[in-house]
Amino acid sequence: MYRQYMRFDPLKTTQAAAVVLRQHNGHASRLRLLKILVIADREALAETLEAITADQVCAMDHGPVPSRTYNMLRGISFDSATWNIFIAQDGPQEHRLISDPGVGKLSRYEIEKIQEVCDRFRNENDYALAHYTHTFAEWERHKPSKGSSKPIPLDDILEAIGLQDQANRIHQNIAESDEVDRLLGGAKEA
Repeated sequence: MYRQYMRFDPLKTTQAAAVVLRQHNGHASRLRLLKILVIADREALAETLEAITADQVCAMDHGPVPSRTYNMLRGISFDSATWNIFIAQDGPQEHRLISDPGVGKLSRYEIEKIQEVCDRFRNENDYALAHYTHTFAEWERHKPSKGSSKPIPLDDILEAIGLQDQANRIHQNIAESDEVDRLLGGAKEA
């Protein structure tokens, strides 16, 4: 069995979002949910060299956003079918947990990291949380014009959190994981 390294997994991401929602009595604003996930991902990457959701981060008006997660919760992604089983939109900007996706794809560390980030920002309003993410160097570097978005390359996040010397190692691990997937995919088809 190989380790799934830096690969976006819709169910794992849904489980991570459910941890956030449980920490907020089953419901949270879209902004809070996305900011908690992007902060937890960034901190997990700094601490373990692996993000929780491994989502592609984009710079938007209110700071960095995990883009595939954002598209899932908006219902415009193929992966929204997984999300919608467990999490529903409850008003224009609110989301609530409607069913438990479990936590089987999350490690104990990942669950605790998400809970710790929720606890740390519990008394901050959503816009204070967004303002905090405006301090991220990678967002500043890719700050978009009003109403638009720009992808934030992984290397810029690694540089911002002081891991630029680990970039080659992380990219190599991702490439090796992609190669294993390719080989296993080929074996399944044969």
